[in-house]
Amino acid sequence: MASGPNPSGFELDAVVEGDEITGEIKTGFSIADWTFDGKRVGSKIEVHSREGSDAVAEALIKCGVEMVFGYHGGVSGTLHRSIISHGIENFAGKTELSAAWMSYGYNRTKKRAASGILVWCVGGLHASPVVYAAKLDSTPLLYMTMESATVWDSRDILQDATELYSALKPISKYIKRVIDAEDMPVTVRQAVLAASTGKFGPAVLNFTQNTMYQRTSMKSEELVLPSPPAASERDIAKTLDLLKKAKNPVLLAGAGVHLGNAASELRKFAEATGIPVVSSGPGGRGVLPDDHPQYAGDMGSWGAFPTGTKIAEESDLWLSVGFSFSQTATSSWTVAKPEKVIQVDIEENQIGRIFQPTLGIVADSKVFLEQLNTHAKARGWKVSDNTARLSEIKRAKEAHFRELAKLVGNDPIVPRAIGQILSQEIPQGTILVGDEGFMVPGIQFQASKYPSGFATPLGFHYASLGSTLPVAIGAKLAERDRLVISWGGDGGFFYDCSELSFLAQHNLKVVVIVNNNGGLYGGTRGRGTLNGVSMSSPWTDYPESDFATVAKGFGVSAERVLKSDELVPAIRRAIGTDGPYLLDVQTAATGLPGLPSVLPKKFGHGDRHVEGSWPS
Repeated sequence: MASGPNPSGFELDAVVEGDEITGEIKTGFSIADWTFDGKRVGSKIEVHSREGSDAVAEALIKCGVEMVFGYHGGVSGTLHRSIISHGIENFAGKTELSAAWMSYGYNRTKKRAASGILVWCVGGLHASPVVYAAKLDSTPLLYMTMESATVWDSRDILQDATELYSALKPISKYIKRVIDAEDMPVTVRQAVLAASTGKFGPAVLNFTQNTMYQRTSMKSEELVLPSPPAASERDIAKTLDLLKKAKNPVLLAGAGVHLGNAASELRKFAEATGIPVVSSGPGGRGVLPDDHPQYAGDMGSWGAFPTGTKIAEESDLWLSVGFSFSQTATSSWTVAKPEKVIQVDIEENQIGRIFQPTLGIVADSKVFLEQLNTHAKARGWKVSDNTARLSEIKRAKEAHFRELAKLVGNDPIVPRAIGQILSQEIPQGTILVGDEGFMVPGIQFQASKYPSGFATPLGFHYASLGSTLPVAIGAKLAERDRLVISWGGDGGFFYDCSELSFLAQHNLKVVVIVNNNGGLYGGTRGRGTLNGVSMSSPWTDYPESDFATVAKGFGVSAERVLKSDELVPAIRRAIGTDGPYLLDVQTAATGLPGLPSVLPKKFGHGDRHVEGSWPS
């Protein structure tokens, strides 16, 4: 037995046999240039023992997690203490749900699991909608819950959380119930890796209390995310051949272009080839500025432009990149699909999931488009003569913009009028976070104010009231030099208005716009009539609410906007004022009036059949 202090003064009890050291680590340290019984062993072994909570915090840092959001309580305090002591930024939401939405917004902006969430087990299911949203919306999420020690698993303890794992497993991409801390650095590593690669999604770590006090000497290594997948040379060549042979090809761009940071590569390829670009609805908007001559608009049920679906339906070849062919993007899969489709997606099981493409390619959107640009240049690709189609797109968009402009200055105020004014007033690079229903109606992504890359999700988050403000907060914390605008309805704002206090507490510059129309429009429209029976109900009719006064009570500057001539100066004050600002805008009580509908022949929401849908 040999015992002695290491150079830092910590203690180790060890047995030295030849070149081997075995024994009990008393305190965390690294052995360096240390001898036992005359044998120099420091160069052969490095020991770093620490409690599980410290191992988690250390592994988070090594994996690139910059921030932890949470709602602290119960036995989560042990891990919270280690997070603080290791210098990881941490913020508490007013609810577990809001905290999780903040992390969601942060990670969607960073496009990796750059933040995590920590909640005590009793709040584990409060925030479960965000786990589900992250899975459906392809958002990287690291969700950590803390339950009681496993010694109590066989008893009816207070706030029993043994079923939390089984409840969250069906909606997680990766999940582990951690009952032993020894392999903690590897477990954290796997979670961050799973959330941040391939088709992004939620990784859940369900820690048990005892693991926070157990010790581990497992080394934490830096996590370097693997290079994203590229297309084969054969598939690139075949893609270019198919495009060359097509008479009216269209490039379909989805949220995957934003999530892959591929907008600039997409623009380069489109301009080099002359191919029109059609985006998915909210998720793909902004892949090109709306006023770019080759941007035909967005496709499907929630399209903001009348041209997108038309140009897509007239095409004889789709090259889809990061485009999921969702219900809304395809009008319940009834948009006329050409015979030939090239489908590019980072996730293998997305290829051919609904229909069989002519060519399916598993590749990252940015890498794929870089490859296309390189090979197209090598081939000496000449821009196609798309004068007629581009002229049609220009005429249709200009007519659409003229109709939108007519909405400005009228009372009652309609949401699209607000969007028109924002289009002129926001600085370049503004991040817009929309509410359930529509992606910031009436907004125009102009080349001079190009937003560059926040992908608005539509799988679940867009149907989740109360996400708008906390998602915007997360986006702002991720991009502190950019203006962030949170814009939603009064129905959703009732869910998340408590986070105004977060804005005031941290003096976070977020502009909050509330469409105050005195009711939940989605619910009003949805109830309508059923089998000829009126479904009229007071459930979705709200009493008059003064959200500006509420905001001021939380310490946020605010004003009410009741007339259209007040809009421009109010928006300028909101953008120009230091710190957060809320605009309570009294809007028309009937959705988006004043403009012919751009919805195609079928919306499909609530349908009980698939008649007419692909691949029929």
